Amino acid sequence: AGDFSGFGRTAASHLRVGFPMAFQMSVMCIGQLAMQAAVNALGSAAVAGYTAATKADQVSVLVNNAMGMAISGYVAQNYGAGKQERIRQGVRACLIQTETLNVLMCVGILLLRRQIVALFVTGASEEIIAYSNGYLNGVAPFYVLLGLLLTYRTAVQSMQNTAAPFAACMIELVMRIGSTVLLTRAFGYFGVCIASPLAWAGACCLLIPVYYRMMRAQGTRRTQTADVLRI
Repeated sequence: AGDFSGFGRTAASHLRVGFPMAFQMSVMCIGQLAMQAAVNALGSAAVAGYTAATKADQVSVLVNNAMGMAISGYVAQNYGAGKQERIRQGVRACLIQTETLNVLMCVGILLLRRQIVALFVTGASEEIIAYSNGYLNGVAPFYVLLGLLLTYRTAVQSMQNTAAPFAACMIELVMRIGSTVLLTRAFGYFGVCIASPLAWAGACCLLIPVYYRMMRAQGTRRTQTADVLRI
């Protein structure tokens, strides 16, 4: 009975962390579908340009995800060991490395944006290139926000806080769909181009304060524990 009870607690703990993470991916896909629907309404040239641009954009997403996976295990291990300062140092180092890569990718993508279209569209017209350039010009400068988002979200999740990342994911969804629906009506294709940066910014506004609040709370608990031990 004891073994089964322990298994149940372990399984519940895994589900408590894993289910919100899985649902986050579903929610992000919903936002991407809304963006694709808005682009489809603009015609075939917009679809071709947007598709080519998002292929290049995925490079940054993959790199940031890889850095997030790296910091995930590091934070989780040190959180379990109660080593708050090592968490702080690891997150800081991850941010420096991630943002350096993001700046390099931004510069590379903006410099080679015409060549990027040629990789995916043969004989691309100037209209297709304009749509692709518009998306990359709108998204690439904000890769630093994506780096902040993935680093802080992963750190918070790795410290067993699943509520804040889930709430941030819902903010992303609302911001992405809201920009796609409302800004596209007012500004056309620009609304699609700015949807992801707005979503990243909205999520960061929640996750960054949550991370530092959690770190302060851990420091307070450690101080109180040390005081009790001295007594």
